[in-house]
Amino acid sequence: MKRGRVHLIGVAGVAMAGVARLARELSWKVTGSDRAAWPPASERLARLGVDVRPFSEANLDPAPDYVVVGNAISRGHPELERALDEGLAILSMPEFLARFVLPGRKVAAICGTHGKTTTTAMLAWILDKAGMQPGFLIGGLPEGFEDGARLGRGEPFVIEGDEYDSAFFDKRSKFVHYRPQVAVLLNLEYDHADIFPDLEAIRAQFHQMIRTIPRNGLIVAAANEEIEKTLALGCWTPVRRFGQNAGDWRYTPLEADGSRFAIHAPDGATHTIQWSQIGAHLAANACAAIAAACEGFGVPFADACQAIAAWPGVRRRMTLLAEAQG
Repeated sequence: MKRGRVHLIGVAGVAMAGVARLARELSWKVTGSDRAAWPPASERLARLGVDVRPFSEANLDPAPDYVVVGNAISRGHPELERALDEGLAILSMPEFLARFVLPGRKVAAICGTHGKTTTTAMLAWILDKAGMQPGFLIGGLPEGFEDGARLGRGEPFVIEGDEYDSAFFDKRSKFVHYRPQVAVLLNLEYDHADIFPDLEAIRAQFHQMIRTIPRNGLIVAAANEEIEKTLALGCWTPVRRFGQNAGDWRYTPLEADGSRFAIHAPDGATHTIQWSQIGAHLAANACAAIAAACEGFGVPFADACQAIAAWPGVRRRMTLLAEAQG
């Protein structure tokens, strides 16, 4: 279906560049502006044929059908002020996704203070290897895929659930807009002191998202105190917990560097994973991704484990740059 033009203010951010790709796949004409665009964002946008210009009111001539405002853009910005003056349709990035990308998809949102990008990439990888052709929006550049975003042809859509605010006019966390059927809650710690006064303010946003998950959905939650406190505020969705020594899904490190570990399913089945990644934290992320793939999307346990063993990682996340003396 042919669509109109969408203009992205702040297009060179990782997530906004991903949205530009999704919009192009949906047949929008995409233009964008930013202070500067550096690799890899500039290369991604060039491949898409997105016209990226320096900030200027002239970028809104002729008027686009929608203006998507990145959350770094605030009042006083020339393009934003022009859009407001002329009454143009202004959307936050998550609003655009909720309106044009996510409807009709089975959305899995990966949320937490740490590990979102890697776990989102892991789940997308597992579903892809299972033949489900998922769409995804990842806040990084995953190895093994052409880009950090794609529309996909299947029902699943895996999205990084960022707790940072949506836009200058919408201080809710981005993930509140996504209305997931499957949510992964990795951890919860105090972060983003520029917008959140304390941990309880972040918890309130997490709980707001939890309130939107349907009762026939699924929450995969870390078995830890802060996540439990959040769920205790009210939860209407089945919860599967994961952890090293507790939970329905458990992992056991078999090497100190995280290069080999076992995953234990709720039915007692166990698989040993040996992979090229290192870091004990990645074993926890893998456990969460496998649980979400198996219980949220019906991927057989053995297939999920086989896929994760071959997961190639995310660029700039534990990337092997060189070897010395063998």
